[in-house]
Amino acid sequence: MSVPPTSAETGLDPERIFGSVHFEGLTSVIVAVSGGSDSLGLLHLLAELCASRPQFPAIIAVTVDHCLRPEAAEEARYVATLCAELGVEHRTLAWDEPKPQTALSASARDARYRLLCQAAREADTDVILTGHTQDDQIETYAMRRLRTNGGGSDRGLAGMAPATLFEREIWLMRPLLGITRDALRAYLRSRGIAWRDDPSNEDPKYERVRIRKALRDEERAALLANIAIKTEQRMAHNIGAVALLQKSVAVHDGTLAEIERSAFASDRDDRRLAVGVLLAAMGGLSMLPAAELCNRAIQHIAGNGTFRRVSLGRCVIEVKRDRAFIYRELRSLPEISVGAGETAIWDGRYRLTNWTKNPVEIVPVGKGNTGSIGEERSTNIHPGALKSSPAIVNEGEITSVICRDDHAKLPAGIALARHLSLFDHILSGYDISLARVLAELFFLPPYKGLPVNQINKN
Repeated sequence: MSVPPTSAETGLDPERIFGSVHFEGLTSVIVAVSGGSDSLGLLHLLAELCASRPQFPAIIAVTVDHCLRPEAAEEARYVATLCAELGVEHRTLAWDEPKPQTALSASARDARYRLLCQAAREADTDVILTGHTQDDQIETYAMRRLRTNGGGSDRGLAGMAPATLFEREIWLMRPLLGITRDALRAYLRSRGIAWRDDPSNEDPKYERVRIRKALRDEERAALLANIAIKTEQRMAHNIGAVALLQKSVAVHDGTLAEIERSAFASDRDDRRLAVGVLLAAMGGLSMLPAAELCNRAIQHIAGNGTFRRVSLGRCVIEVKRDRAFIYRELRSLPEISVGAGETAIWDGRYRLTNWTKNPVEIVPVGKGNTGSIGEERSTNIHPGALKSSPAIVNEGEITSVICRDDHAKLPAGIALARHLSLFDHILSGYDISLARVLAELFFLPPYKGLPVNQINKN
């Protein structure tokens, strides 16, 4: 691979930028390249690093055409030409599905990541690199701050993590979060490389564009300092919550969380976070419950010791003496059919894969005609947690109820596993310690290790 030397004027050192990334053991790596300055800067810096090392994984550049602008196809061809000059393999993947009428930007983002993950699987790699810059980080913080002022959680004010895990298997990494867009453009200019500007980046109908235009240069340093503070706070709260979960919580059969009440005697941030994680896991939620709801849960857990129950966050919190129990409430439990060869998530808590030739249904045990099955199997299972567990129905008959460690008794061709919606789809690298302890509590396989030395280093 023939790559020109680094321009001395730019001051961008690939060894420093990528120094914390674990490339060892990888045979290939995916780089998302749109044709804009950020992703082209990333591509050329990575190619430069590759040329300087005797061994390096194959670089595969992937351009996603969202099929929203006629210019996008030409931009993809331009990226392909640049990649050919670098000796880098290039692929164009198209989002050619019908487009939604609302939330188009979010849907396009989801489609982009889905296609990039598809490319990673096909390349047999678990690392994708993207060109998110310091400018993107500042804009993200500013947008999230507006939502926080409206009453949302401030955990998002830590900004984008340097690494994010998708579907428990593929790390998306952002090595340029400490680099400005201006620095990348200076780097490209020094090498005579042109980039393509997406007109939507100037369209004020998009929130990010409005934020970008409203930000003043003198605000940048203060905003970066705020992001650093919020990152430290998030990591500190995580450490406290992890210790609390490890020492004071047990999970039985994946359906019942048992808590030492004395450990939750205050509404400190780490306790609020620990309770939120448990409510999300037991209730099948993909996001942490609101802080107000978590405070109410803590107040109930640390209450006067009366035998009573409350419903919060799709869960029942039941207090008994020195213990409290959290389990899924019976309301809004779904009944779904999983077709042959399909995989589906039931209630945000279980993933079922059906390799048989016929559809398989999942219903709650507490549904009228299945209510007696759980009681016949064991009297040691909490009745409320049992009734909100899944039962598998095959050809009109209940063939298995999953509530203990007997997954091996499933019918041939059917796999069912506990699913943690809070972390299994998208896991911020900031929260890897939380995800790990939750997996331990549920006796699930561990999450992949971080592909960087330090998560808070940009």
